[in-house]
Amino acid sequence: MKHHSWCGLTARMGTVLSGVFSIMATHMHLIFERKHLGNGNCTENFQAQGLNILRYFFICWSFQIVLFTSIITMIASCFLLYSVYAQIYEGLMSYVIWIIIYESTSLTVQTLTDEFSVALVRAMRWFGWVSRASLHCFWLYFVVTHAQIIYQSKKQGNILTYHRRISLGSGDRPRRKSKIIHFVQHHSE
Repeated sequence: MKHHSWCGLTARMGTVLSGVFSIMATHMHLIFERKHLGNGNCTENFQAQGLNILRYFFICWSFQIVLFTSIITMIASCFLLYSVYAQIYEGLMSYVIWIIIYESTSLTVQTLTDEFSVALVRAMRWFGWVSRASLHCFWLYFVVTHAQIIYQSKKQGNILTYHRRISLGSGDRPRRKSKIIHFVQHHSE
């Protein structure tokens, strides 16, 4: 199978780099958010301001949500790297689904906690999210392409195996001995 490349990378190499990028970007995101969300004070003041329950939950538990999704993202990224090695296309597609969930959750936390940040920090957080989400979209192209290649190769492998089973015989004909064996036995006497 001919390997196509895009931006000088094959689908497999781009998928590996996607996993490495996710681990590094998630770690950096977690460090940055720890500084700004980790010391959130959740008191009854938010309830008095008339916030709805969902928004109150996201604001009060923002760092815990970011921490949980970041840990799951790092695990999913490691599983992506293993899936590339083991040729498991389901692992690649589950990574794609998780990254979409992760970025959506990050956007929600970012939007709901935006008013509690200083203007400079707010700009840095938005720049970080836009950069990370854009690069995730770029790398997901490689992941989906590699998953498609793995799926097609496994599909072709199953078809070849299926044809081999059919061609091995129906089982109702007795096996004939090779003429070479008869020839060797005949001349050895």
